[in-house]
Amino acid sequence: MYEYAKIQVQNEEIFESQLYKVAIPLTIGSTLSIADYYLPEILGQYLTSSSQRCQIYVNNTQTLVQKMIDGEVDCAFVEGQFDPQLFTYHLFKNEKFILVAHKDHPLAKQKITFDELLTFPLFIREEGSGTRAILENYLLQEIYTLSSFQKVIEVQSLTMIKKMLAYTQGISFLYEGVVHHELLTGELTQIHLENFQLIRPMHFIYLRNNINKQKYSAFFKNIYKEKL
Repeated sequence: MYEYAKIQVQNEEIFESQLYKVAIPLTIGSTLSIADYYLPEILGQYLTSSSQRCQIYVNNTQTLVQKMIDGEVDCAFVEGQFDPQLFTYHLFKNEKFILVAHKDHPLAKQKITFDELLTFPLFIREEGSGTRAILENYLLQEIYTLSSFQKVIEVQSLTMIKKMLAYTQGISFLYEGVVHHELLTGELTQIHLENFQLIRPMHFIYLRNNINKQKYSAFFKNIYKEKL
């Protein structure tokens, strides 16, 4: 009921701005992985050729979901979990979720079991991150937790995680597109884990009961044209 009430307050504010013809920029949210590695080209092309005024806000999935409920973000690209009853969603991309490490890592160029990972430092994103939530859900299915690892290091920056992987024996679970360049140059390598294959969806979402939902849907369709 609280979330529903907040959405209605947000709709009232949107209606009032339309009534008095006040132009409000479209506030687009995005998670860090999508913002840094998937959106710039297609979103840049669209925004520079469109008359649409936009603001882009980058944060983790959990924060973006709450910001939409609070009326601070209109729509968002996320890779984490959200309530499908509360949000309308469109598939943006399916992406592989892989295990990576330095090219000369002791586990490189072999197929390993999950137990062999536990003695190596694990770099993860902060709580609320979609990337972290995907990993935690996978661990639960395999009867593990983050505490199964001897050392877990929480880092908010994907760039910093990749740099630290290059200089340590640490490991991390990341989207393939996030480490595409490092895999091509050989700086990092994919570690082959037995019975591990995760392909995760990235979504574009907005509130089902938002008065501007048709506007957000049209925006995504235009963006998707750029993607194709």
